[in-house]
Order: sequence, then C-alpha cells, then structure tokens
Amino acid sequence: MRLSRTAIFCFLAVYLIWGSTYLAIRIAVETIPVWLLITLRNMIAAPIMFGLSTLAREQRLNRSQIRIALMSGVFLFLSNGLVGFIEKSISSGVVAVVIGSMPIWIMIFGWAFFKHAKPAAIKVLGGVVGLSGVALIARDSFQSDSTGSALGMTLLFLSMWLWAFGTLIQRRASAVVSPFRFAATQMAAAILPTFLLSLATQESVSSFANVSTSSALALLYLIVFGSVIGFTAFSWLARNIDTQLVSTYALVNPVVAVVLGSLLYGEPVSGVFFVAIILIGVGLVLLIRPVKQHNS
Repeated sequence: MRLSRTAIFCFLAVYLIWGSTYLAIRIAVETIPVWLLITLRNMIAAPIMFGLSTLAREQRLNRSQIRIALMSGVFLFLSNGLVGFIEKSISSGVVAVVIGSMPIWIMIFGWAFFKHAKPAAIKVLGGVVGLSGVALIARDSFQSDSTGSALGMTLLFLSMWLWAFGTLIQRRASAVVSPFRFAATQMAAAILPTFLLSLATQESVSSFANVSTSSALALLYLIVFGSVIGFTAFSWLARNIDTQLVSTYALVNPVVAVVLGSLLYGEPVSGVFFVAIILIGVGLVLLIRPVKQHNS
C-alpha cells in the first residue's frame, strides 16, 4: 500500500506531536483547571479550523456527517479532558503507554458493538498479550499507597473507552471531503459539555490570574499543534486509512511520551513499567499484522 503525501504528513503529525501532548497536558494542568483547559482549547481551535475551511473553500457537511462529527467530538474530547485529571496523579509516560493499547479496545468494541468482522486468532492473541501489559500497570497502580493513582487508573480506562467509541463512530463518515470543517465541528461539539463540567466541578475562571508562563505556553502548544494540526491529522486518518495502519501511532506515542517525560520532567520509569511496555508493544505488533486471506 503506497501512502499519499497527505497520509505521510498526517502520520508524522500523529506520531510525533501526539506523543508530546501528554507532557504538555501535564504542564498545562499545573495551574489551569482541567475542564476550562479543554473548553479553551476548543473555543480557540474551532474558529481557527472553520477559518481554514473557509480559506480552502471546503464544501458544507451533510446532515449525517454533522451528526457523526457532533457525537464523536463529545466522546473524544470528554476522553481528552479525563486525561488532564489523570495526569495529576499518574505520570504522562504511564498514561501514554496505557492509552497506547487503544487499538485493542477499538478491535474489541468494533466487533462487539459496531458489527465489525470477528477478529482473527492472531489479533485476539495480540489483544490478550497487550491487555496483560495494561493489567500489569493497573495492578501496580492499585497496589500503591496512593488513592489518587488508583482513581486515576480507573478514569484512564474510562478515557480509553470513550476515545475508542468516538473513533469508531467517526469512521462512519468515511466520505468526508472537508476535513477542516469536520474537525472544527467535532471541537465545537465539546465546548458546551466541557464548560458545564467546569461549572459542575466548581472550577473558577479567576484562577487564570495564577496561570504560570509554562502552563500558558503548554496551552498554546496544545491548541496549535495538538488540536489544529494533530487532531485534524488523526481525524483524516481515522476516516481514510485502514484502522490497523492508523493504529501504529499507538506504538510510537508512548515512546515519545516516556522519553520526554523522563528527560524534561524527571518522571520515574520502573522495571514493571518496562515489562508492560514490552507486552503492550508485542500485542500491538500482533494486532496490526496483516492477516493473509486463504482462498478455498
């Protein structure tokens, strides 16, 4: 399969940029309330995306595409918001590795809830091996003395499931020819839910007076690179490239996140963590491995 230049650019964006956003989120939530952070990201990024759509003279979305964009956007950005809470108690590297098992959940949920074909035995084996790595990290977290880590791991699973459903939902809009407008609609869909969650959790807008320079720069990075470039690239890949190939981002993101977290933030890396990385990596390799079709 030969990839177009657009596909190659999108893969590079998702590989490198998204691997770095885990650390950026951790820095941003140090002084910016989580749900206000997500709300701001989308309030700023969505108009930029609509502007790019206008400049590119993209077509309007049809009703079905709008419905899919709205629904998937809420799932994806609620998942993204939970990551902010999670990274207050769990290192960005651990979060990236566990979320790196996302293709396994997409396979499971696609088969169970979206009428996808039953996965081949090799992919089931890959799912089992990969999830054993996730379970190892989860067990290590729950056995720690930190209640926050245990809660964070629970929310991490919820975040993965929301993202998996959002990804599967948006694949139903495969005929989209207006990528900027579709991504902008997804972002716009999440503004109200995340703002209401901000109010419900009593996040104060006045807290922005105490926002650090590093958190502000992290927010800017998340808007420009994480949302405008990275999310648009992912959204395009999710609709136009085979799911198994798109899933390869899960092999790269954790490596980028762990290296950056360790070098720039001093996040610890344990022996159990390395074993889990190996298990998840082996599982994902089996999962994305092409299955030969035998003619009868």
